[in-house]
Amino acid sequence: MTDHDGSSFRRPPAITVTAASIGVVTASIAAIVHPVSAEAATPKYPSWSDVQQAKASVQAQQKMVDQINGLVGELQTNATTAGIQSEIAIESFHQAQTALDDATQAAADLQRQADAAQKTAQTSSIRAGLLASHLMRSAGTDGSLGLLLQGGDSGAADKLLYQLGTMSQLTEQSQRIYDQAVTDRNAAQAFAAQAKAAQQVRKQAADAAKQASEAAQAAATAAQAAVTTQQQKQSELTAQLASLKNESLQVAQQYVVGQQAIAAEKAAAAAAAAAAKHAAEVAAAKKAAADQAARDRAAAAAQHQQQPSGGGSSGGGGASGSALSAPSQPAPSANNGSTAPDPAIVNAVISYARAQIGKPYIWDGAGPTGFDCSGLTMMAYAYAGLNIGGHGVVSQYLQGQALGQLVPRSQALPGDLVMWGTAPYGLYHVGIYVGGGMMIAAPTVGDVVKEQPVWGTPIDVVVRPSMGR
Repeated sequence: MTDHDGSSFRRPPAITVTAASIGVVTASIAAIVHPVSAEAATPKYPSWSDVQQAKASVQAQQKMVDQINGLVGELQTNATTAGIQSEIAIESFHQAQTALDDATQAAADLQRQADAAQKTAQTSSIRAGLLASHLMRSAGTDGSLGLLLQGGDSGAADKLLYQLGTMSQLTEQSQRIYDQAVTDRNAAQAFAAQAKAAQQVRKQAADAAKQASEAAQAAATAAQAAVTTQQQKQSELTAQLASLKNESLQVAQQYVVGQQAIAAEKAAAAAAAAAAKHAAEVAAAKKAAADQAARDRAAAAAQHQQQPSGGGSSGGGGASGSALSAPSQPAPSANNGSTAPDPAIVNAVISYARAQIGKPYIWDGAGPTGFDCSGLTMMAYAYAGLNIGGHGVVSQYLQGQALGQLVPRSQALPGDLVMWGTAPYGLYHVGIYVGGGMMIAAPTVGDVVKEQPVWGTPIDVVVRPSMGR
């Protein structure tokens, strides 16, 4: 079926942290197709009395068989679709949580820079105040130490700086002191403004993460309801089918499994199409956000170039550009041209994953009692000593892409990460390939960690975190 994500090691590759990008995350949450609810359209299930009556005529019997077949397929379709939609919702939560973590870090960093710039500006202001006092006394003016004594009165300090700048007595050294004070003041003001903006972005990110968490929980609940309904009705429908067709229960069960496989494939294909559409919408929104961020950076740079500048600032430099951008992408790893995985790492990863078989799927789970899909892959590689990008299928793909670890799926080897969805931002499920067309994964709500066939149509590449190490 589908797969989920884990919980520690949440530091993925860079995601731009701006108000626009937070809006993209929020939009992606809103764009999620609502999971199929167990109560959305409750069908009429046949009773044993209905079955016995249907056996009275061949025509009625065939009609009842067709009805039960349809119900079996519908149960499977609802459960599969709800599971995939739950995976998509949970992946959106992981992206929202990552954006919140990055926004929180950016806000803290900017506040530290703003505090440091403010201290530097105060020092420069004191030096300029002493200079103003000296020049006024030298000119026989009833001078003032106002700039020195004004403390936190920024308006008065700005006025005195302006007055100082118009003084004809300024020497070359005095000019440098004056220019430095103006530069440091501008830097402090710029950092203060950016720190305030960063706090607003962080608040938006926190709201988006809360909304995503609620959406993910609702989706998981709906998926569990669909699975529960399927489990409750399946055995009864199978027994009714066996009775109608005068077959053994085992034969009927085998037939039902085949019908369910067909229904599951159709549901997965439909859900994948919906996920692809969702991914395209998110990608378009992200491009719009990136374009807006580029325009914002250009405007900030132009504004900075128009500000007075003097000698090198002792603590207020670097105010230009976007201070809310996330850390740069990690540099590609040097693998000396080799794509071969490290056998020791692969063995540790698969050993850890196999030890978790039978543990329940838990949304946002990263052990020890249960996992979602990316939580399992994250913790399996953490056990082997590697951080593969955090808790989330998208973040694990992005880190693999940044480090040059993508390999064609036709060349998949044990230990590789197999993913479903649309790369990069429409991915929603991941498993650990173990060879022979099999993988270990935390499939979906209502299921357990298991070794299972690689189902459906994964994306065309796998991530090989241990290559070249």
